[in-house]
Amino acid sequence: MNSVTERKLVGISPIDAVRSDATSELSAEAPATHGMLRIELGINRDQIISANPILGSMHRGAEKLFESRDYRQVIGLANRHEWLSAFSGEVGVAQLIEQALGIEVPDAAQWLRTLLLEFNRVTSHLAFLAGFPWVTEDLISDLRLIRERWVIHFRDYTGSRMHPMVTRIGGLTHAPDSEWLAHLAIITADTERFISKTDWTGHTSALNGIGILEKQTAIDIALSGPVARATGYAIDSRETATGVKYQQLDSFAVVIQSAGDVSSRMLQLADEVTVSLAMIKELIGQCIVLLDDEVNVLLPKVVRVPEGTYEHEIETPLGIASWFLVSRNDKMPYRLKLRPASLHTVLAMPEVLVGEDAKNFDAIVASMPFVAGDVDR
Repeated sequence: MNSVTERKLVGISPIDAVRSDATSELSAEAPATHGMLRIELGINRDQIISANPILGSMHRGAEKLFESRDYRQVIGLANRHEWLSAFSGEVGVAQLIEQALGIEVPDAAQWLRTLLLEFNRVTSHLAFLAGFPWVTEDLISDLRLIRERWVIHFRDYTGSRMHPMVTRIGGLTHAPDSEWLAHLAIITADTERFISKTDWTGHTSALNGIGILEKQTAIDIALSGPVARATGYAIDSRETATGVKYQQLDSFAVVIQSAGDVSSRMLQLADEVTVSLAMIKELIGQCIVLLDDEVNVLLPKVVRVPEGTYEHEIETPLGIASWFLVSRNDKMPYRLKLRPASLHTVLAMPEVLVGEDAKNFDAIVASMPFVAGDVDR
């Protein structure tokens, strides 16, 4: 007797029941639930035999909004996509414009930008670690509390928990003070102790062999970020990035896992937090001695980019985000396109879901870090 395939539209957000046949049981704290992504599943005898992400529910026409704002205003829109690391969006588009205009960003601003990019990498990765359905509730609680310390400290400098708006074309609005950097050193040390004492291998051992993504598949579908690196694919654009200081850091390293499963992806996030914390400690020392230096440059009242096409990419916490600008020598972009890191992660969902037991759906999705607003830009 042939078994019957059940078709089910699953909403990732637990509050998306109205237009879905079922919803995930992920916590509302899980970043995957912060949006309107749905996945159409085909299930046969509790095995997932097909998975089709349904995109576009949050589409906001961002790229057209870019084209109706001047270059300074674009920064305020660019930080609203990968919203768990909004600073990387700001810096990415600012660097695109700076390169087009030939602006030399002050050295102090380059050091501080590097520090804040790694700061946001820590807060982003901690959000995905805290949102994962761990068996141990104490681990979830501790991760949330630690992340909250980082977010509050970010707000103390920028005035915002999520959208800092401290990036300017040519640098930053202002530098933090020495007291803020000293407090950051304390938070960094506390987080290092927590990460190092946590038995990540023990917490992830039951997840071995689940939701496997092969290295060659990651390459073929243009994946980047921690999901790609967890397959053994050592792709990281920070190695060659300009306008930041990664190449001058002794602590910078590209870490990888190799199994490409749920366990590897969660271990990858934890390992990357460890490396970022080491970089932050080194960056604090560099930034303290430059606090009295200029962090921005004087710009004309109206910023116009010379006619032409320009490209730039930046390594966000979730992977490589690419920008493409077409300018007609106006104060607004003629065309400004964004290739977000999260899009390819979501498009890889069928690769990790098909063939798996349906009971592992939540853990697999939660192990694929993405931001819905980054996908449906």
